[in-house]
Amino acid sequence: MKNTLGKAIFLFMLFGISLLGSTQLASYKLTTNKKSVHTKEPLLITFTAKQKNHSDNMFFSFNVPKSPDYEVKLLHKTIQDNGYHNTITTFEYILFALKEETLHVNFDFIIRTASDKAVKQSYVDDHDDSIAISTYDTKVKIRPLTIKVKKLSKDVDLVGDFRLNSQIDTTEIDQYGAVNLHYILSGKGYKEPQLNLLRKQIKNVTIFSKIKNNISKLTEEGYIINTEYIYALTSKEDFRVPALALEVYSPTKNRYYTLHTKAYTIKVKKIDTTVLIDKTNAPKANNFVNIEAVKKFFIYALLFLSGFLAAKLSEKSFIKREKKEEFKDIKNAKSVKELLTLLIMHYQDKGLDEYIFKLEDSLNNKQPLNLNKIKKEIVAELT
Repeated sequence: MKNTLGKAIFLFMLFGISLLGSTQLASYKLTTNKKSVHTKEPLLITFTAKQKNHSDNMFFSFNVPKSPDYEVKLLHKTIQDNGYHNTITTFEYILFALKEETLHVNFDFIIRTASDKAVKQSYVDDHDDSIAISTYDTKVKIRPLTIKVKKLSKDVDLVGDFRLNSQIDTTEIDQYGAVNLHYILSGKGYKEPQLNLLRKQIKNVTIFSKIKNNISKLTEEGYIINTEYIYALTSKEDFRVPALALEVYSPTKNRYYTLHTKAYTIKVKKIDTTVLIDKTNAPKANNFVNIEAVKKFFIYALLFLSGFLAAKLSEKSFIKREKKEEFKDIKNAKSVKELLTLLIMHYQDKGLDEYIFKLEDSLNNKQPLNLNKIKKEIVAELT
């Protein structure tokens, strides 16, 4: 791989930053829609590469490396074919700053060229043994992007524009019953992965919880979400579910606001345990030991124990087999189309947006893709 440093110029626009650059092979432009952001406010980064040298086929690779200082996701990738050996590729990324400090964001930009002969000798089709196109790669160094991250004036639970509703199936249960409580968070902004609405334990109440993501779609303004926080609560005595108050900052409206839910008082009906006791008189015990009964007891105990152990061993072997066959559907995908369908249908919320875009790009724009390699990368990302 060849490294090159192209000429670059930074332009500070009124509402964003623009970086212009050029090499002998291609020209490029990097822009942002904002010069500064608050923590977890979405920043749109757009990178466009245009082919200058028209002697070969040209493919562009552009990535934003991962960092603990920010979260970044590929939003769109589009390829415009303007004729023979004349292509323009645009990448759009959404970045969420996670720390209140000045960020320095690096980029990986590679220009890949391939002759017509190299393209003809390889092929990209729907089979597992696809041959990748042999390319000559040139890595272009791009000056890091500096983004000022502004500090929020108060601590918040969420960043974005959201609504919070609650639903409860009943406020009266028996002593061994359960209350089903749903909180529904919807709107647009940063998707908090660790958000727990019932943060404080309710005294003498056992809580079971589950999170259900109904909608999670990335846009320029953040994630469009509709998430259910589902709780089942049980107790032997009356209890109260406290009202919730979530502090939120809206970057679009530049204001702080609070999401509220009401409190719920749950009445628990006591059960008279005496009605559960069998009052039938038991027969008088014999004064002697029944050897046959003892033998039968131990026989049944041994049978039960052997059955129990067999079930446990079977369960362990099943778990091992299940782990061994984990992601078998991905590994056995025979085509780009089949793999893309699998990811959309069964792995939509697993952080595989970048691979979904790559597969869509390969199908729609006939871009070279090594199916075996991308399947291994996806499995590694999931494990």
